[in-house]
Amino acid sequence: MSALAVQAGADPRRSSAWIACPRCGQVQALRQACTQVCETCGSELERRTGRSLDAALALSAAAFLFLLPANLEPFLTTSALGAVRTSRLASGPAELWREGWPVLGLLVGLTLIVAPILRLGLLTAVLAAVRLRLRGRWIGPVFRWSNSLQPWAMADVALVGLWIAYTRLSATVPTQLGLGGVCLVAAGVLTLFVRATLNPSDVWRRIRRQAPVDPARAILACDACGYLAPQRSASRPCPRCGQRLHARKPGAARRAAAFTLAGLLLYAPANLFPMATIPINLQPSTYTVLAGVRNLFAAGLYGLGLLVLTASFAVPLLKLGALGWFLAALARGGGAAPILKTRLFGVVEEIGRWSMVDPLVIALFVPVMQFNAQLYGRAGPAASAFSAVVVMTMVATRTFDPRHLWDTARRLR
Repeated sequence: MSALAVQAGADPRRSSAWIACPRCGQVQALRQACTQVCETCGSELERRTGRSLDAALALSAAAFLFLLPANLEPFLTTSALGAVRTSRLASGPAELWREGWPVLGLLVGLTLIVAPILRLGLLTAVLAAVRLRLRGRWIGPVFRWSNSLQPWAMADVALVGLWIAYTRLSATVPTQLGLGGVCLVAAGVLTLFVRATLNPSDVWRRIRRQAPVDPARAILACDACGYLAPQRSASRPCPRCGQRLHARKPGAARRAAAFTLAGLLLYAPANLFPMATIPINLQPSTYTVLAGVRNLFAAGLYGLGLLVLTASFAVPLLKLGALGWFLAALARGGGAAPILKTRLFGVVEEIGRWSMVDPLVIALFVPVMQFNAQLYGRAGPAASAFSAVVVMTMVATRTFDPRHLWDTARRLR
């Protein structure tokens, strides 16, 4: 399908602005409602309630500033056998690299340190420029980069990881949260509020307003910013954010299938091999994902165990199953239940990043659990495989184009 579908009954003479649903491709009139949802698939297109440019700017700047001491100040401190171990945020990736897990160390460093700083720094710069009504071609591409980094900037996911790591450490040795840890908690909480107060659609309109389009003709919607352009603009850069315009993401199904298959192949070793070694009753003990959940339940930490079970076992399985369903439907030309598939895709897209909790937990406790041959912590082979599953499924979700599901459903009508 080369053009986007137009909402039935839409009248170009009565609507001065249009919006395309990124999930089903439906073009419809932009309304000044508190919350606008797609009338075809039910996806939320824009929410204005509780959103504020000034609040998002202030929160983003504050979170960015908190990340600086979070990376520079002592993070965790443990003591045992007369020795003291102190870590900083970069200690985890460095220790994983030193132990022979360079890919895992690099991934943790990118998601825990590099991506949050870049994401919040770029976002703060864009929001400040928009607030001051500055003009520049750089603003659109930078906002696009900031949005692309958002799933990989895991300061908020690290909140859960720090909670689990601190609970496991304090059950074995005296543990103290340093100033760096406090600042990371503050940055993670503020990051959640940034997402709650930011209205990306409003920011995009402030960067560049939508040019007039005729929805009765074939038009394209930018995957990054939603800008609508005539079909003749295909393969040209978007005039607002700079990304190349396409009717659909090129090779979406093929790429998503490759990454999903890779994630599926890695899922078995991620759950069968040891995730890490930690001291239990002052004795080194290896554990798998499910064994770690069982240990938490045995210690009476039922809420924590349920959280780890959901994030580390159920969520990756859900992502693989959902992506497999979508891809199988496209392969056999089935167009049934497009609304259900679209809503499930939204869930998978949102929760996928939270599966990184377990690798982050390992990165946080390993540097401060190095005392002797009996009292130490170490990453296991499953940690790298598990992290790869998370990355593969996240990339598969981002490369997949749910509009193909609706293209199939419309052809079968």
